[in-house]
Amino acid sequence: MPRTRRSYRALLAALLVLAPLRITAAQTAAAQSLSPGTRVRVTSNQMVAPIVGSYQGMRRDTLVLIEDGTGAKIWAFNTAAVSQVEVSVGMKGGNRDPMIRWGLIGAALGGGIAFITSVSLENNSGQQYNQLLSTLVGAAMGGGLGAFYGSRKLAEHWAPVPLPRRVGVVPTAKGLRITVSASF
Repeated sequence: MPRTRRSYRALLAALLVLAPLRITAAQTAAAQSLSPGTRVRVTSNQMVAPIVGSYQGMRRDTLVLIEDGTGAKIWAFNTAAVSQVEVSVGMKGGNRDPMIRWGLIGAALGGGIAFITSVSLENNSGQQYNQLLSTLVGAAMGGGLGAFYGSRKLAEHWAPVPLPRRVGVVPTAKGLRITVSASF
């Protein structure tokens, strides 16, 4: 019977303990099926921007949803025209766009305040200040505070899900034909 060294067993145990066992939101959302009333975002080649709304169901080969907002409209998309269907997984912080925007705003404000402070202190006292260094330190501090503030802004996150497959009966000239619709 082959035996492993004690060090290999310890290394394997450490890897199993330290390896993060993480289930992503996409896996969780993909595991759930679409049910009527689910908040979805549909991307289609028929539309310029994705449509966010409430999933209503499938009718033959058509995806039906009611758009969110004041001008709520019922949308019906042919499944062949749908590029992607995503399910909302909730509001989360730590988004890149607000962090960058507020970090830049904070850097500009911090740098400006530090520059004005160093110039006014130099004029009021007999000491010499390095305005460039003061501006850079103020910009770094303001940028850090701005990025932290931006990380607290919430935005909706989405996880892709497959379209439900459909089986239907289609009348033909010779009788009925069973059709299967699948999307990949």
